Amino acid sequence: MDTPFEGWALLELMGHRQRPGYVREVELAGAKMLRVDIPVDKDDAGQDRMVTEFYGPSAIYALRPCAEEVIRDEVKRYGADPRPVRPLVYRERTAVGHDDDDLP
Repeated sequence: MDTPFEGWALLELMGHRQRPGYVREVELAGAKMLRVDIPVDKDDAGQDRMVTEFYGPSAIYALRPCAEEVIRDEVKRYGADPRPVRPLVYRERTAVGHDDDDLP
């Protein structure tokens, strides 16, 4: 294929994992990877919030191009957020209990 694939697709990975989202080829650290942007919800302005994941070619079993509507329906199966762990929100330094006066 002369032009890299870019579009909505269901990415199937070794280990029977599936990642529905917007897929495109990128170069990361000098290697070709697939970037998958998975829409998880909308912000206050109605714009998609995405979870981005990167996969190397050896991890990919199949890639099935799909219509955007099919992918969005597939994402709903995951719930609001497909990540197994949600990121922590940073706390203010004073809330952590550090005293800046002790620093050299």
